[in-house]
Amino acid sequence: MAVKKIAMVTGAARGLGFEISRQLGEKGYVVYLGSRDLKSGRAKAQSLIDAGIEAQAVELDVGNADSINSATEYLNKELDYLDVFVNNAGTFEEEWGTMPSELDLVDLKRTFDVNFFGPFLLLRSLLPLIRKSEGGRIVNISSDMGSLEGINDPTSIVYDVMGPAYQSSKVALNSWTALFAKELKDTPCKVNSASPGWCRMELGTEDAPLSVAE
Repeated sequence: MAVKKIAMVTGAARGLGFEISRQLGEKGYVVYLGSRDLKSGRAKAQSLIDAGIEAQAVELDVGNADSINSATEYLNKELDYLDVFVNNAGTFEEEWGTMPSELDLVDLKRTFDVNFFGPFLLLRSLLPLIRKSEGGRIVNISSDMGSLEGINDPTSIVYDVMGPAYQSSKVALNSWTALFAKELKDTPCKVNSASPGWCRMELGTEDAPLSVAE
């Protein structure tokens, strides 16, 4: 009997997170959809079930430590292993074009809670399950805007973009992606950041050139 492949995706009730969940499901994965709004998460999970995909919603607010603890406690009891973990949930709090000197500390803290500290807590808590996979895969959804090289390169597509809280959080996310990869380098697990590009969704706006499926 074939062993089921299991995936967990955060921010999975809409946009990129739902599309990632759908495509993983079509590849035969059992998908756990992390969603801040459990009702919405269950509706999205049901739409996958209706399409023949095994799916389940998990209430998860990535910006709230108590919610993270509850979700990871549930998953550690529910699962014997986890093959794929996608840290997708994210936020952009400041106005586009905000200068670093004008950044509100509340926006900076909220951004790091969702884009950095939450994903870190989730990965640290779920790592024992991922280590039990025959080949665990960890993907942190980042951005070209989180490239230090791009931020400082006048020829880069992100050079003229200014979103200091968001960009800083993605730089930080990329740094611990590399550090977790070093920790797991002698295991079957792989850790990567991925930039999906500029997509048509709430964060990317309808002006973006890519669909979430692309």
